[in-house]
Amino acid sequence: MTTSKTVYDAVVVGSGACGGWAAKQLTEAGLRVLVLEAGRGANADRALHLMHRVKQKLGYRIESDASRKSRQSIQATSFAWPFHPHAFVDDVDNPYTTPADAPFAWIRARQVGGRTSVKAHGRQFYRLSDFNFHAGSLDGLSPDWPLSHADLAPSYEIVERWMGLRGNSDGVDTLPDSVFAGPAPLSPGEVRLREKVKARWPDRHVVARRTANAPVTLPAALKTGRLTLRSHAIASHILHDPNTGRVTGVSFIDANSGTSEEVRAKVVVVAAGTIESTRLLLHSRNRAFPDGLANSSGLVGKHLMDHMYLRGIEARMNLPAHLHQKEHGWAYIPQFRNVTERHPDFARGYGVQVFTFDDQMHMVPFGEMVPRAENRVTLSDTVKDRWGIPAAHIECRHSANDLKMTEDAVTSCLEMLEESGCTVEKVNKQLSEPGMAIHEVGTARMGKDPKTSVLNPFNQSWDVPNLYVTDGSCFPSQGPQNPTLTMMALTVRACAHLVGELKAGRI
Repeated sequence: MTTSKTVYDAVVVGSGACGGWAAKQLTEAGLRVLVLEAGRGANADRALHLMHRVKQKLGYRIESDASRKSRQSIQATSFAWPFHPHAFVDDVDNPYTTPADAPFAWIRARQVGGRTSVKAHGRQFYRLSDFNFHAGSLDGLSPDWPLSHADLAPSYEIVERWMGLRGNSDGVDTLPDSVFAGPAPLSPGEVRLREKVKARWPDRHVVARRTANAPVTLPAALKTGRLTLRSHAIASHILHDPNTGRVTGVSFIDANSGTSEEVRAKVVVVAAGTIESTRLLLHSRNRAFPDGLANSSGLVGKHLMDHMYLRGIEARMNLPAHLHQKEHGWAYIPQFRNVTERHPDFARGYGVQVFTFDDQMHMVPFGEMVPRAENRVTLSDTVKDRWGIPAAHIECRHSANDLKMTEDAVTSCLEMLEESGCTVEKVNKQLSEPGMAIHEVGTARMGKDPKTSVLNPFNQSWDVPNLYVTDGSCFPSQGPQNPTLTMMALTVRACAHLVGELKAGRI
């Protein structure tokens, strides 16, 4: 075990959408920051991706490579795996467990930039609305978020302006408008869908997707000269001093050498992804926190959510040949169920992602999973990863509410396709296993009461004031929108609070 003599202002665990934003914002505020990334660096990723593309041009198809699939049996189920396989983890070295009757597809990227750097990432960025933040007040199925859209709007805007988000001002109450750098078009088929749907169902809206390039922020942080980046650094546990009640740094393992190192910092920011962050907190148990660091509430690991995900319904649009578009189009239909009136069969709702190409239209519903304590992450008693760290044990099952929502989503998609003159060619009614949406959130929820939440409204641990958790694990509820934009906005807000607390000497 080696211990660095440097004491950083902050150590950030994870370099993805949230960890990268934390590094950028904290270094630009003048802090000295260390980022620990479990995967490879950007240069190595680019080289491997180039080699993969060359092999593909020579006829190689990784989908037919049995030896590669045996090492990445879970990751290979992701639609993005064939495009960028080396970005994903090796499932043999990085195992996890589930109950025999409840599979969970944990799709993980280990590289600088995280999952948002994976080629073929969807890159759809939507705000949550007060309808989402306060959904619990309407149906009692989750706590309200301890903040409103107005609280988060300035942080949303910072992220959107930096990304150069493209989209249109649509005026939809359940999908707040963002700050856009430019418009986003609809394809001819999507325009027809919008017109037909609006005429038949005025409460349903077809809008262009809101998109931007991958939010890779570490280059901006590196330019400050105040960032140290360690790749191949697998965080084992967070160091905690029971005498002061503060965390003091992070212990990690060098993935190449297998040696253990400790780094010291005034503040620790955990942004490794919902399940990985939970695993780290649970493995950081000590005398003061025998059930996991910052877990006096007993809620770390509970209320895991992933979007209800249906692989989709495919149809032929029957457009005139001159309207066939040889570029991929994307649109979105925001939630319309349980908005103005309650549905008799299920709570919450779903959004529908719409994809068009040539004369084809593909609808993919993403629905909100209501938080339930029995959907949770714990540590395996028997299985460890290649480096001796206990594996995550994931228990997550769909509820009757999810199944009823799925039935309605299929029916709604079919009726909208029929109304717009499409011919349905394939219908998938089978709900994908949890994890396949790759939108997991909720295992270290924020709130207003330390007895019923893990984090305060600024993503700061109630128990350990110099510990922040800024990824999707902080979500009290999910909403049907893609979560990444909200995660990044929460990180911006949390880091502003962190800097203020640090300068005031309170942490």
